[in-house]
Amino acid sequence: MELYKIMIVDDEEEVRKAIVKKMDWESLGFEVVADAENGIEALEKAETLDLDLILTDIKMPFMDGLELGRKLQKRHSHIKLILFSGFDEFEYAKEAIRLNVMEYVLKPVNAEELARVLTRVREELDRTIAENRDIERLKKNYEEMLPVIRERFLTDFVRGLFEEENLEGRMEELKIPGREKAIHRMAVARIGHRSDGKLTAKEQEMLRISVGKFLEEQLVSADFIPVIWIYKTYLTVMISMDEEKETVRLLDILESSCRKCQKIFGVSLTVGLGGRGTGYRSVPESYREALSALEYRAILGNGRVICYQDVDYSVSVPLCFGSEEAALLTKAVTFGGGEENPVRAAVESVLERVEETDSTAGSYQLYMIGILNTVARIVEKYGLSMEQMVGQGGNYLELITAFQSKEELSGWLFDTCMNLSRGIEEKRAATTRNLVDEARDYIEKHYADPELSVDKLCRQIHISPSYFSTIFKQETGSSYVNYLTEVRLQRAAALLQTTEDKTYLIASKVGYPEANYFSYVFKKRFGVSPTRYRSR
Repeated sequence: MELYKIMIVDDEEEVRKAIVKKMDWESLGFEVVADAENGIEALEKAETLDLDLILTDIKMPFMDGLELGRKLQKRHSHIKLILFSGFDEFEYAKEAIRLNVMEYVLKPVNAEELARVLTRVREELDRTIAENRDIERLKKNYEEMLPVIRERFLTDFVRGLFEEENLEGRMEELKIPGREKAIHRMAVARIGHRSDGKLTAKEQEMLRISVGKFLEEQLVSADFIPVIWIYKTYLTVMISMDEEKETVRLLDILESSCRKCQKIFGVSLTVGLGGRGTGYRSVPESYREALSALEYRAILGNGRVICYQDVDYSVSVPLCFGSEEAALLTKAVTFGGGEENPVRAAVESVLERVEETDSTAGSYQLYMIGILNTVARIVEKYGLSMEQMVGQGGNYLELITAFQSKEELSGWLFDTCMNLSRGIEEKRAATTRNLVDEARDYIEKHYADPELSVDKLCRQIHISPSYFSTIFKQETGSSYVNYLTEVRLQRAAALLQTTEDKTYLIASKVGYPEANYFSYVFKKRFGVSPTRYRSR
């Protein structure tokens, strides 16, 4: 069993040591990972430690236990609190209740009583975790999210972005009707605008859902197996059937649905229908064909079914570098982290089309232009050098006819994409260093501000606190709190040696409005008080 992490906070070292020594923490389910002398120190340590529980005294200098509780509630609400105090006063108890303190223990701390308290706390923490991990709860949450998950999966699937081998198993898991070995066709349907043009955005969404339900009912009544969802305001339809001869009946149903839609809903329904194929792997190509067919509505008109085979007169499947290929290549280059595997996989996938398609010289050149335009967009977006990335003196258009074989093209594209990926990584590293340098500079100029928190600094440099904490630790090897403390104390040490200012003035100048706390922190760092440090 994983132990819960606890910190003990009390201004008396003997009390802290006694509490640690008298308890069998492991048998109680806890591990003491830190201790602190006051609320300020405890809060600083809570920034870097993954704590579950803080056991704290109420009466302490610099920051008491109640103030610590208030700060924790704002910054680290997941950390639970046990308060102990020698003062059995009602006001403390009332404040503890407001702070959602789990337990309130009177000093002197009795080992048996504390063991009982910790047992209750551990049981409560266990119960919370168990509830979050509860299989039935997870299952219920999954079922509630299933429509969204299904829709996202289907969209990625028809766009050719789903790479898992067991498509049929995934379809069954998401309760998507159909069979792997069936004949599949994709349709994309566009709903026209109402003639009165008075529908709100919400009403338009409701109309799309209603038309989708209507179309589903029409197809199911004719024994087809449809799966319908909305993507980019279009109805996307995957249709499964047992035999090719059912195509004629499918067209009749779709044409009839277009006519009925105008009468029932007062809007036109235009359907682009892709080609048919066996197995789920044929679906993405049929989807692309359905989208292409729908584009012909500008020529053939709305309110009808447009079949891809009827409008596409090419003698071979066109070689087209489209948005899907561009997205695949861009994703690998941008998020590959300079690693070879994702980039190589993307390059191979993109160039498979060249091998699979009986392309003409013209279509091959158009495909190359698509590749080069994608490269150029990445170069421009990240401020890279075209010449360094692709060679050719930066005149990348000369590459359109430069390659004599697929191997040459593949080698060049892989090397170029690796250059891009490494260039982006270097840019990110430089950006990270710049942000940290900017933060350091801000700290140097504002360390005297006692309110100089992570949040305040991050608002200045326009970055999220969580991301900042990560990159700051990576670059400096220190947490923000420790770094700021070191800057303040080094400035204080310099002032003690070069000025005659009183200790309280120096404390104020370096961001410590409480002189006693400054002396406490200073002695922890240098081993002597500020006064002794000055006289050395």
